This record gives sequence, structure tokens and C-alpha cells, in this order.
Amino acid sequence: MGKVTVAVAVIEGAAVCAAAALVVRHRMQISKQCVKSADILKELEEKCVTPTLLRQIADAMTVETHTRLASEGGSKLKMLLSYVDNLPTGLWRFV
Repeated sequence: MGKVTVAVAVIEGAAVCAAAALVVRHRMQISKQCVKSADILKELEEKCVTPTLLRQIADAMTVETHTRLASEGGSKLKMLLSYVDNLPTGLWRFV
């Protein structure tokens, strides 16, 4: 009985080691996929970054717009006079 018990224990240990190796291998594959995904996202972020000049122009327009809204005639940015005479109610009217 002693040899059978040792043989069973060795077989069980080998099975546990094999299962652990499979889990580690699976996690390594997932890790590689995550690294690839992170590299793709980083590359996309670098390609889509807004150029500094464009950001400065947008900031200048924002400042000019706020200046124009705060005081009449205080801005270099020309704005069209406009108004809305009726707001939509969300109801459909068929004429």
C-alpha cells in the first residue's frame, strides 16, 4: 500500500504542476495581449494629439468669445447678431 500511495501522490503533484503551468501560460498570453493593446492605444494617442498651435488658437477664440459676451464692443472677434424667435417644444405640428 505504501508504494501505491506514493505513486498516487506523485501523479497528483504532477497534475497540480501541469495545471499551474497552464494557468501561468494563459496569464502570460493575456499579459502580452494587454501590452499590445497598450502600445496601440499609446500610438493612437500620439497621432491624435492636438498640435500646440491649434490649442493656442482655440484658447484665444475662447477668451475673445467670453470677452465679447461680457462687454459690448470689447473684442476683436466679430460675431453675428442672431436671435431665436421660438424654441422647439418637442411636439410635432403638422401643417
